[in-house]
Amino acid sequence: MPERPPHSPEEILVEFRETRAAILARHPRARFLVFWDLDGTILCGDCSEGLQSGGRTHYPGLVQVAIELGLSAAYAGPHAHLRCMSDYAWLRGRIGAWMAYPFLAQVFAGAREEVLLGVARDHFQGVLRRFYYPGARRILEEFAGHGVEQHVLSASAEVFVRGASDSLGIPAHRLHGIRLRSPGGRVSRELAYPVTYAEGKVARLRQIVRATQSETLDRPVFVVGAFGDSLDNDGPYLAYVAKGTLPSGRPISALVNETPVPGPMRDLVRPLRLSLDLGEA
Repeated sequence: MPERPPHSPEEILVEFRETRAAILARHPRARFLVFWDLDGTILCGDCSEGLQSGGRTHYPGLVQVAIELGLSAAYAGPHAHLRCMSDYAWLRGRIGAWMAYPFLAQVFAGAREEVLLGVARDHFQGVLRRFYYPGARRILEEFAGHGVEQHVLSASAEVFVRGASDSLGIPAHRLHGIRLRSPGGRVSRELAYPVTYAEGKVARLRQIVRATQSETLDRPVFVVGAFGDSLDNDGPYLAYVAKGTLPSGRPISALVNETPVPGPMRDLVRPLRLSLDLGEA
């Protein structure tokens, strides 16, 4: 079977418009949900780890920014950020991402959640928003214009991800990441489940859909799209959405900047090409 060429944002939007119109013809009061990954999908690079290419650091990640502000009791003093990322790389390589991703949130145990959120908000507003893929912004904005309720499911710390609210135009309560319990407003090391990595993203998505359905029992809820950039991290929820049924058309499940789509996912997920001129960011 020949490989499918990557879709453009406009091709995705044409399909969405047709599907939305057909569903509304049958269900005029329908609610539509779309789910996004953040790092590598909307944002070029990683909000936690930063973006490096060609021997250049285009922006520091929030882990570095927060550590250098003295917000980690576990990593302080000279080369604290480098030591943290060395431990992170060891965990990811020897144990797995399922432990490494939460670690990047847990290193801030003891910090005030409100302060971390403020650091994230400032970094997104001042720096990271310049590194959003224009094509992702185009899709996000059109979905928003049609009243689609968009959620982010990220494996970065939720206290960081919610800093993107203003720059993305998505309410903070719809930005979901790895959550730590925060008794008294201070971050702990205790995870709040599900952890938004791999199958945990499916569990969180299902929670969100059930909560949305319970808000308006007289209005049907349809999940019409999902976007991610990693089959390891996003593949389970991309497949889950792709296998869903709609009254008309099919859900859009797109894998960003990975062509061809590997193996058994090829018939479920379509490739989407997004680009950013780093020289102009």
